[in-house]
Amino acid sequence: MASALPPLKALQTFEVAARRLSFSKAAEELYVTQGAVSKQIKLLEEYLERALFERSAAGLKLTNEGREYLSAISESLETIRKATARVQQSKGDKTDFRLDVIPSFSMLWLIPRLEQLQAYLPELNLTQVVGDGPYKFEANSADMAIRCLPLSLSMHNAELLASETLVPVIHASLLQKNPIVEPEDLLKHPLLAHITRPQLWISFLKNLGITNLSEPYYRHGFEHFYMSLEAAKLKQGIALIPDFMANDALASGELVSPLDIHYPSGYGFYFLTPTYQAHNSTILKFLDWLKTELALQSAK
Repeated sequence: MASALPPLKALQTFEVAARRLSFSKAAEELYVTQGAVSKQIKLLEEYLERALFERSAAGLKLTNEGREYLSAISESLETIRKATARVQQSKGDKTDFRLDVIPSFSMLWLIPRLEQLQAYLPELNLTQVVGDGPYKFEANSADMAIRCLPLSLSMHNAELLASETLVPVIHASLLQKNPIVEPEDLLKHPLLAHITRPQLWISFLKNLGITNLSEPYYRHGFEHFYMSLEAAKLKQGIALIPDFMANDALASGELVSPLDIHYPSGYGFYFLTPTYQAHNSTILKFLDWLKTELALQSAK
């Protein structure tokens, strides 16, 4: 048996394929063809003289040797990644960072403040890509991420930027026909539903003590806050929006928030980093700027 190290490319391919238990999904993650994945796995199995996968009509699963090998290889590859990051950071010249961020946070709050960010942190070159839901750094290429998640979650290397406090917003002209002078008057207007959290309006209304919830009138539903906010600007009804995302539209007078209602939803906006980036000075400065600016917005 050969004593040299196995090919690094084959090890990386094996780690992804074993984690996903799918050559096709591994190919998507690695941006190669499924045939290229199969070729690298075959190369590694021939090198080890052991089968790492069991292939059947039911799908792909690891052999006993494959499971043992995955545990050791995953740990070793992570060690290599961390060591590489430390060397890169020690140069002190890394300025390009990739942020995976939920769309509404980027569009309604971060992009409008890029000029302030540049003044505070001129060395930062920020690339933004959008995503949603739990984020796994080992399967992606971002240096940091921002997600809206339940406050009850316990996460490693996660910093709470701000708790989510929702405010109802509506175009001022809609109040001329149906004024809102008490909470029940909200039901005189169409409600813009948040389809990924369908109970959001019900929880909000119950929190106000409104019990007659048999027939709230929903007009349209949206996946993201920035979509609901835009619909509210176009006089489609009342939207529930995080306060710091709504502040610019409220300050301009484009929208109003009737009764000055603030509803803590039980969610929060979290800043996530992989372990090897947790102490990066530029990322820590960016995090400090985010927390400071969001605190100022929430105080308005």
